[in-house]
Amino acid sequence: MRDVHPRILAIGFAMLLILCSNATAAADTQSPAATSSRTALNAAWAQVLDEHVPLIGRQQALSQIEQEAQTGDQHDLYLLGSLYYMGRRASGSLVQQDLDKASLYLSNAAMHGSVLGMAKTAEIKFATHQYREAMNWAQIYGHYALLLPKNGRPHDGYAAELVQRILDKLGRSAIPEIMRDVDSFIALHDAEIRAGTESKFTGENLHPFPKAKAYVAPDARFAPRAGFADYLIAFKPDGSVANVFLLDAVPDPTLGRTLREYAMEMAIAPAEGSAGNALRYAWMPVTYDDGRYRVTPAR
Repeated sequence: MRDVHPRILAIGFAMLLILCSNATAAADTQSPAATSSRTALNAAWAQVLDEHVPLIGRQQALSQIEQEAQTGDQHDLYLLGSLYYMGRRASGSLVQQDLDKASLYLSNAAMHGSVLGMAKTAEIKFATHQYREAMNWAQIYGHYALLLPKNGRPHDGYAAELVQRILDKLGRSAIPEIMRDVDSFIALHDAEIRAGTESKFTGENLHPFPKAKAYVAPDARFAPRAGFADYLIAFKPDGSVANVFLLDAVPDPTLGRTLREYAMEMAIAPAEGSAGNALRYAWMPVTYDDGRYRVTPAR
């Protein structure tokens, strides 16, 4: 058993768990105007990620999304940061990877209440060898992830592996000071982060049906590390999947291709008669965790 800082990480039993949840943890009720805005933005994202849409239309849709992000909505910021983090590896992406833009959008999303934005900010700091900052954000992520309702909480194996990866580079000597910095950060920004968890993307909730058993990848190949991928899923009126667009996957972009097959098997309730033939969209993060690690709160 590896001896790891007890605030965030402990060793657990090995198992395979694939979980899917909604992209935010805010309330499910929202005004009709907010739901309409969300629907329009989801459709804009579908244009951005669909390589079959004419280029000019995709560029205009991305411009609309970037303008909307100026309002500070945590989900807008999170999605844009994820796009610039993934770069050309996202479905039909128009942009090159830009870690500066990704970090700006994702850290702002985190400050507005995006828990997954905290995780991706840690990943960017890790990728750019800023290990102390990476550990700060990983611990902040672990703190707020544990506060989410269980049905909306990312599986803790990813958080544990994230911390372990950083710890392997950073060493233990900096941990006491880092934890003091983390405690100070939470004390200073907790109210702002909690106030920001409401998002216009939490209007109509389509509730994709998850698989009842663990997904087995083709040829039983799995990623070497825990991680998660973000997808925009387009649903037909009958509730079946029309298309799945990959936005981002961490820490290994290839995980997004593996988990796409899982996302393809989602379904939602059929549309009511007045909805017509329009596609409906849902953002869904899918987490892969082999259960080697788990998170435990500090004693």
